[in-house]
Amino acid sequence: MKKADANMWWIIIGAVIALVVLIVMMVIFTGKTQPLQQGLSNCEGKGGACAVTGEACPQYTLKSTAFDCPTGRVCCVGSPKSCTRDSQLSVCGEGKTCTDYGGTSYCT
Repeated sequence: MKKADANMWWIIIGAVIALVVLIVMMVIFTGKTQPLQQGLSNCEGKGGACAVTGEACPQYTLKSTAFDCPTGRVCCVGSPKSCTRDSQLSVCGEGKTCTDYGGTSYCT
């Protein structure tokens, strides 16, 4: 009986060590994946534009709630047509305007 009791303690010690290693690995990988998670959910990282809530999205884009923008803005994903204010009519076309979305101008 004494030999069986000794084997039980080694099993318990092994399980505790395995649990500690698992917790340490979870902490390491959770800390490393936070920047990745933020980059994957970033609207501008996907080629989108962050428009002020209530404003129209740029031409050739659609509103999306799947990606993150700063507070008070909504993500517009697609292929926005960029423009410059100097050549607004020649780039955007007649009836379209050039609107600034966080430092970059797009046709709306």
